[in-house]
Amino acid sequence: MATILLTRIKINLHSIRWRIVFAYLLIIVVAFTSVAVSLIQLVGENLFTQRTRDDQRIAETLSEQIGRSLVALDIDTLLTLARGVAEENAGRVLVVDLYGVVKADTQSALTGMRFPNREVTNVLSGAESDYGYYDAGESGNFWIRSALSFYENVRSMSGLYAQVISVDGARVGVLVYITSVQEIYENLHSIQMKILLWMCIVAALVLIVSMYVMRSITRPIGDLSEGIRKMTGGDLSARVNVRGKTEFSELARAFNSMSEKIEALDKTRSQFVSNASHELKTPLSTMKILIETLMYQDPMDPAMTKDFLNDVNKEIDRLNRIVSDLLTLVNIDSGGMKLNLAELSLNALLDEQVKRLLPLARENGIEINLSMKDEISVMGDSLKLQQVIYNVIDNAIKYTPRGGEVETSLSRSGRRALIRISDTGIGIPAEDLPHIFDRFYRVDKARSRATGGTGLGLSIVKQIVQQHGGSITASSTEGKGTTFEILLPVQQPQ
Repeated sequence: MATILLTRIKINLHSIRWRIVFAYLLIIVVAFTSVAVSLIQLVGENLFTQRTRDDQRIAETLSEQIGRSLVALDIDTLLTLARGVAEENAGRVLVVDLYGVVKADTQSALTGMRFPNREVTNVLSGAESDYGYYDAGESGNFWIRSALSFYENVRSMSGLYAQVISVDGARVGVLVYITSVQEIYENLHSIQMKILLWMCIVAALVLIVSMYVMRSITRPIGDLSEGIRKMTGGDLSARVNVRGKTEFSELARAFNSMSEKIEALDKTRSQFVSNASHELKTPLSTMKILIETLMYQDPMDPAMTKDFLNDVNKEIDRLNRIVSDLLTLVNIDSGGMKLNLAELSLNALLDEQVKRLLPLARENGIEINLSMKDEISVMGDSLKLQQVIYNVIDNAIKYTPRGGEVETSLSRSGRRALIRISDTGIGIPAEDLPHIFDRFYRVDKARSRATGGTGLGLSIVKQIVQQHGGSITASSTEGKGTTFEILLPVQQPQ
C-alpha cells in the first residue's frame, strides 16, 4: 500500500509539474497574442491613417489644380498635371466627369470608359471624398483590376482615394488617386513574424525556466517522498537534504527530526528488548542450573539443598523485581500511570524514608544523616515520591564502602524544593555519568548484579520526578562520592 501511494505521489508530482508549466505557457501565449493583436491593430491604424491623410492631401491639391481644365476639357493639361503627380508619388490618377466617364488616365487605359467604382459613386452621390483598399489580384471587378494594374505585382494591395472636383463651389467631376499600400501590409506582416518569433523564443525560455523553477519547487517533495519510501522499506536512517529556508525546507527539517526520533525510538526499543531479554535470561539460567543440580545429583546434604533452594528463591525475587520494574516503565510510557496527587509534607516523607533505611545503613557500617532547613509541602503522589527517595538513598548505601556517610538534606530553592542526597562512595566515572538514567545501564555490571540492581531504578526515578514537574541531576567524582539533586515544585500557600 505504501509503495502504491508513493508511486502515485511521483506520478502526481510529474503531472503537477507539467500542468504548471503548461499553465505558464498558456498565460504567456494569451498575453503575447493579446499584445500582438493590439500592437498590430494600433500600428496598422496609424499607418493607414497616415497614408489616407497623405493621399487626401495629394488628391485635394490636384483637384484644385485641374478643376478649370476639366471644365474646359483641356485634356492635355489634365494629363500633364495628373502624370506629374502620379510619377512623383508612384501612383495613378483618373479624372472622372459627373457621368462617371474617365476623361483622363495617366495610364491611358480607361479613357472614355465608365468607372462604376463604389468610392466614385459615393462622391458623385454627394460625398466630398471616399477611400477604399483593394487586392489587385483578387478583385472581381474588371475596372478595379484595370485601374490597379499600374503596379508590377498584380497581387499587391492598393488604396483608392476619390475626391470631388469643384469649380466656384460647383461639382464638375471626381479625381481618383490610386497608390500601392503593399509596403504597409508587408510591414505589418514583418511585425507579425517578428512578434511570432519573439513569442516562440519567450515561450521556449518560459518552458526552460518554468521547468527549472518547477523542478526546484517539486524536487523537495520528490526527495521527501523518496525518504518516506526508504522509511517504509525499513531504512530508518533515511534523511532528506535541506535546501534554503522555504516551506519545503521546513517540511524537510520536520521529516528529518521525525526520522531521527523514530530511529532513536527503534534503537531504544531494540536495546530495551535485548537488555530485558538478557536480564530475564540471567536469573532463569541460574535457576535452571541450580534446579538441574538438585535433580540430577546424588542425594545432597540437607544443608546444601537448603542453600540451593535459598539461591533459587533469591533468583525468583530478582526476576520478580525485574518484571515489576519493566511493568512500571511500560505503564509510564503508555501513560497508564496516574498520579494520586495530594498535598504532602516533604519533611515527613524524607524522615520516614531515612528511618526506614537506617537499619540497612547500620548493617553496612554507614552513617546516614538528615538535615531539613525549611518546612516544605508539595502536591504529589506520596507512594511514588517515597519510591524516588528510597531508591536514591538505597543506591547511595549500596555503593558506599563501610565507614562512609550518606547525607540527605531538604531546603527551598526559589519556588522549588531541593532534595540533595550525597554519599562518600565509589563515585561514577565521567564517561558513564550522562547515561546513568538510561534503562538497563550499569556503570559496573558485575558489581551492580551483585547488589541486586536491575539497571531500571534510576530510569523509573527520573520518570516519576518528571511527572511531578520536577527534575533530577547527578554530579560525581570518581573515588570521592556522588550527589543527586531533586527539584520539585513547592505548594504555594493559599
